[in-house]
Amino acid sequence: MNAVLDRAHFDHMTGADRALQREVLELFRAQVSGWTSAIGSPLEWRHAVHTLKGSARGIGFHELAAACEAVEAAADGARAERLAALGAALGEALTALDQFVADTGLHAL
Repeated sequence: MNAVLDRAHFDHMTGADRALQREVLELFRAQVSGWTSAIGSPLEWRHAVHTLKGSARGIGFHELAAACEAVEAAADGARAERLAALGAALGEALTALDQFVADTGLHAL
């Protein structure tokens, strides 16, 4: 089973600097509500999904990034189903983020 958060990737991208990791995760969490709101917009969803995909890749949320790619590639009729899967993947990513914070002793975000 693949971990939701690829910790080795995140460590690599941040030099395993816990202060930097905290900052990155705080930024990610702070942007979630904006992304989810924009994803629901018929005019803004594409940009929001693309931005979320890049952030997810940088942190190591590979499944979330793949869910974003699936939404980007979906035909109009399949988009709602893919968006639901993206929402589930985002929920899993946030749970993994909380677990990472707990495991590493970072203060709650």
